Amino acid sequence: MSKTAAEPDLKAAQDEMSDVRRVIDELDDELVALLARRQRQIERAAKVKPALGIPARVPDRVDEVLARVLGAARREGLSVEVAMNLWTAIIEWSIQYEERLMGERAPKGE
Repeated sequence: MSKTAAEPDLKAAQDEMSDVRRVIDELDDELVALLARRQRQIERAAKVKPALGIPARVPDRVDEVLARVLGAARREGLSVEVAMNLWTAIIEWSIQYEERLMGERAPKGE
């Protein structure tokens, strides 16, 4: 029985999909490692901010981070909508985490 013309295309597509998934898994691992590094910096900030009288939420800093990230997203060809949604969630989580870590030492914001 001879192979049809579609069978090699199907195998190539399956191989390509396997490669796509492998690369996505590798990228996810890298993203997790980077986010863990970012979390460590949030923990550092939670130790330093009370001594400086800085609250967890600093609106000007939030705006600065979002503007910088959106600029990087545009440069890298990442959807600005995706970047805005992800970083808004990351920033909000970070602020809540800082507040929990600072506890009673947390300076009150505006």
